[in-house]
Amino acid sequence: MSGSDAIRNGEMSELAGDLLDASAAYESAVADADPLVIADAQFHLGRVSWKQGRYDDAVQHYDTARALAVQHNSQSLRARIENGLGVIHHARGELAQARASYSVALELARDETQRGRVLLNLGAIANIEGDLEAARRDYQRSRSIFQKMGYQRGEALSLHNLGMLYADEERWDEADESYRLCLELLEAEGDKQMIAKVLLNRSEVSCARDRFDEAVSNCDLAISISSQVGDEVERGEALRWKGRALRLMGQLPAAQKALTEAIRIATRYQVKLLEAEASRDLGAALLGFADIPGATKRFQQALAAFETLGAQREIAQVRAELGGLERRSVGPE
Repeated sequence: MSGSDAIRNGEMSELAGDLLDASAAYESAVADADPLVIADAQFHLGRVSWKQGRYDDAVQHYDTARALAVQHNSQSLRARIENGLGVIHHARGELAQARASYSVALELARDETQRGRVLLNLGAIANIEGDLEAARRDYQRSRSIFQKMGYQRGEALSLHNLGMLYADEERWDEADESYRLCLELLEAEGDKQMIAKVLLNRSEVSCARDRFDEAVSNCDLAISISSQVGDEVERGEALRWKGRALRLMGQLPAAQKALTEAIRIATRYQVKLLEAEASRDLGAALLGFADIPGATKRFQQALAAFETLGAQREIAQVRAELGGLERRSVGPE
């Protein structure tokens, strides 16, 4: 079997969520005689490592692929690699480096589908930074490109991000509809990993509608899928949302357990946004136990992580929460 055929087989396994089989196929392609096939295999190995939360390994594979792509003047492959590196920087909260990688990828991209991917990622940065209109514009542009190119998975990703944006704006009906359309496309594609992601984000809509048992069920499905495909970071995200739903149901010990595990995963894999959000939720859970010192510690941890990310809206909210805790600890004069 040629290296190119092995990569195609790996892509089918990856889409089905079989990351171990995908990785084995890509590893076999590294022995190909063509340096650009080797570079493509290294790129795919980097992507699998990213999906498994092994960011250091992903960077090593991407760096190897980039060196070969530059050496053999493959701009299209380098565009994909720079986009992949941007995703790693993004996950680690290194937003300036992520934006720089995405900008290089957008400049190099000659394929419209690849341009749509980069626009989607630039929109995600704008969303974190609180520029919702810029995020909406990038998401809608990416969706239009994907629809034009007939790339259903890309359109699903755009709908997923639009759903998160609508949720940030508390436009719950629009968020739920975006997630519903997204899941329809993903089920047709058989993309287990993204289905898990949408299920856990849809749980936010369930929480907003006080359907906490529905949120917990969605999170449990997401945890099961993430465990099957070996995606620890996504499992951490699902645990964070499950912890929030359990806290809102008044099941504080179970919420504390889920959120503590989410923080452990976030710290291990250096995922700043997950660390920030899970720490904030754990702080709120500890308040339910009247543990003011413990809650303060977790809110401070969340604030530090949000400050690293430059998430201005969340920074203001957590500072207000800490201010309220200080007043409670001082008591009446």
